[in-house]
Amino acid sequence: MPVLHQLLKPVRLSFVISSLIAALLLNFIPWSGTLYLLLPDFVGLVLLYWLMNQPKLVNLSWCFLLGLLLDIANANVFGQHSLAYCFSGYLVLIRHRQLAMFAFGLQALYVGGLLLINQLIMLMIRLLSHTAVFPGWLYFANAIIGALIWPLLSQLLQLPQRATDKSAEL
Repeated sequence: MPVLHQLLKPVRLSFVISSLIAALLLNFIPWSGTLYLLLPDFVGLVLLYWLMNQPKLVNLSWCFLLGLLLDIANANVFGQHSLAYCFSGYLVLIRHRQLAMFAFGLQALYVGGLLLINQLIMLMIRLLSHTAVFPGWLYFANAIIGALIWPLLSQLLQLPQRATDKSAEL
């Protein structure tokens, strides 16, 4: 049975929380140099996935709180991640039913645009608060890389929900 047409089991809240904690830990690793600019925003990606697929379980409150946590941990301008996550989360929630029906490639285009919007919001806040200068165009590469890994991330987060009973496929 193709993966796109397979019924999924209900997701457990513990799995959602553990995936968000894993994303936070990946964002907290002190990467350096060009590698830091090339790595996607893992928290943003996982939040977008859960907002798209489980909007009753994960809502904009999660975006706000995780954004504040990232700002505190990274000593950024307070609220920049929250604003960016809530804005992109809202754009996902108003279209979540349509997005869930798209193939992963089309979802990746939408998610790439949302990650780019996140980057622009955070850059504008930093520039307006005079805490940064324009970092160069490489700053936006992680949005493209995030879009490229979206299909893999989606498949990975769906693994625990897929039925493991082989008789169900017959």
